[in-house]
Amino acid sequence: QIVTPSTFNASPKDPFGNPGPYEESVLNTPILEDYSRPEDFTGVDMLRAIRSFDPCMPCTTHIYGGEREIVREVNTCACSAEG
Repeated sequence: QIVTPSTFNASPKDPFGNPGPYEESVLNTPILEDYSRPEDFTGVDMLRAIRSFDPCMPCTTHIYGGEREIVREVNTCACSAEG
């Protein structure tokens, strides 16, 4: 089995409740995105924080709003971005 840094960084909370590196990177991340309605929120600031570890991550991110409820699923893929 190959364990890459991306796989290791994507780990969930440990047995002591400490968040994994990706989760910790988005905690208290300032939201600079400009939106007027909740449904317009894309979570791009959180995607940028996670992509700082690995530009190929994340193509899909789930944004939780407490109580383990997914409030937004963000799908992006920079691999297909036209330059």
